[in-house]
Amino acid sequence: MIKEPKKILVIDDNEDIRNLLSLILEKEGYEVKHGIDGRDGLEKVLEFIPDLILLDVMMPGFSGLEVLTEVRSNKKKEISSIPICMITAKSLVEDIDEALELGATSYIIKPFRPAVLSEKVSSLLSATVVTN
Repeated sequence: MIKEPKKILVIDDNEDIRNLLSLILEKEGYEVKHGIDGRDGLEKVLEFIPDLILLDVMMPGFSGLEVLTEVRSNKKKEISSIPICMITAKSLVEDIDEALELGATSYIIKPFRPAVLSEKVSSLLSATVVTN
């Protein structure tokens, strides 16, 4: 039986960051899709139903924190329980605390080392428990 690759949705308004994350993650065998801003990302969450979301905080129009809040409040458990890792340059303790209080699963501060990203993604995906 062939195992399906884990699906990761990257939501970031910076094309270079999206491409970098895709390069790192696809090299490790993950299926990666992009959201180019908060609204697009939220639509992709509902279409793609990823195993993990990597989410920027600072985006025009619809911030990552707004996306986080929308995902966590979704009535479908398969959506509201998706692990979400914030990836952002916002590094103050208050910023991290706010994201975690809103339901972020984890937090990575930009710039990051690829090995740190890979380890965090692997950890978050292996911690995901599938229930019937």
